[in-house]
Amino acid sequence: MIYLDNAATTKPCKEAAEALLSCVENFGNPSSLHGLGLEAEKIINTAKERIARKIGNIDKRHIIFTSGGTEANNLAAFGITSAMKRSGNRIITSKIEHPSVLEAFKKLEKDGFDVIYCDVNKDGRLDIEAFRKAMTADTIFVSIMHVNNETGVIQPTEEISKIIRAVSAKCVFHVDCVQSFCKIPVTPSKIGADMITVSAHKIHGFKGCGALYTGGKRLIPTIYGGEQQSEIRPGTENIGGIAAFGAAAEASKPDRELMMSKRKLMKETILSMYSDAVFNGSDEYNSGSVLNVSFPGIKAEILLHSLERHKIYISTGSACSSHKPQPSHVLTAMGVGAREIAGAVRISFSERTSESEIIEAAKKIASEANEIRKFTRL
Repeated sequence: MIYLDNAATTKPCKEAAEALLSCVENFGNPSSLHGLGLEAEKIINTAKERIARKIGNIDKRHIIFTSGGTEANNLAAFGITSAMKRSGNRIITSKIEHPSVLEAFKKLEKDGFDVIYCDVNKDGRLDIEAFRKAMTADTIFVSIMHVNNETGVIQPTEEISKIIRAVSAKCVFHVDCVQSFCKIPVTPSKIGADMITVSAHKIHGFKGCGALYTGGKRLIPTIYGGEQQSEIRPGTENIGGIAAFGAAAEASKPDRELMMSKRKLMKETILSMYSDAVFNGSDEYNSGSVLNVSFPGIKAEILLHSLERHKIYISTGSACSSHKPQPSHVLTAMGVGAREIAGAVRISFSERTSESEIIEAAKKIASEANEIRKFTRL
């Protein structure tokens, strides 16, 4: 098996599995005052310390654990806008965000907020001038992802932050770092973020656990029913998932140069056998973890299932929207043509993807695409 769908989810690492299993014995409720409860609370604090170090030695008290990246993004969007609705009415995002941000903004738009969806350029990066024009003193919340989940393109968050600070001191800048955490640096001071979303199962932890770094910003809860996590996100914590998250974060060894070399090898090998391949998204501003490639004239779904027969696993885009019939909103926003979008696949790597796997998969991807093209006319 060659697994190349790491942007959708990753295989849990040994350290995460061991941490999860340890919670079979350390099963106490962290809200309980007895010894088992205190042990569970220690597990949470240890995980917070590990994740805080990986984010960039932030204050661990500002980490709120959630059920995943989607909940963390929603908590940021709804929590901040509820807390600041008397301070302004404009909120800004981009057209290429993850559905957990875009759908939250659509709901806020229905609720009366002035929502701006900024364009991106052909390389998949935010149109800075469009953002500059959209940013007003009435803006209270901006949410822009760090690394795009379909293209791997890094967004200019530091520049965005400077524009925000120059216009409004009250505006909160949230950055979805689900695809960048433990791959490239996500330190708030470096990327200019007030708040950051991270997720366990994208870094070899388990599904069902994520976190929001709040930066100490005031949030109105989106759910109610307990005093856990300063009442911002009540409910008994997922101790096993949290322990595994912390262990996976500590075990990670970010190396963008290594990931870029894997991406380059895949790209060059495909091109050597399929010269008509079109690659979507910037090479210069890329995390190295994702390669988005179009095979014009074929349907991506056919290629995906053809490769599955050879136990090679890739995807056609975001796992959260892969069952929807509409074309990729990311590639559409980038101005990619309809034929290219129809034939676009996402190949995503982890640090464990070997060179031999990349070469073997690239050759098979290209050869299968060539075979399919013989019988397809799109």
